[in-house]
Amino acid sequence: MKTRVVKNWKTSLLGIILLVVSVILLFLKILTGGEFIALLPTILGLLYLPDEILKSKLKS
Repeated sequence: MKTRVVKNWKTSLLGIILLVVSVILLFLKILTGGEFIALLPTILGLLYLPDEILKSKLKS
C-alpha cells in the first residue's frame, strides 16, 4: 500500500488534505460525526485512486 500511495502522490495528497481539513472541522464542531463518516469513503477512495484518473478528466 505504501508504494501505491507514494507512486500516486497527487490523489494521495488530495485525500490527506481532505482528511486533515475534515478532522479539524470535526474538532471545531463545524462538521458533525455523520457528515465526517459520509466523507470517509471519498477520502479513502482518493488514497487508492491512480493519478491517471485526474489526467483523463483534465484532458476532456
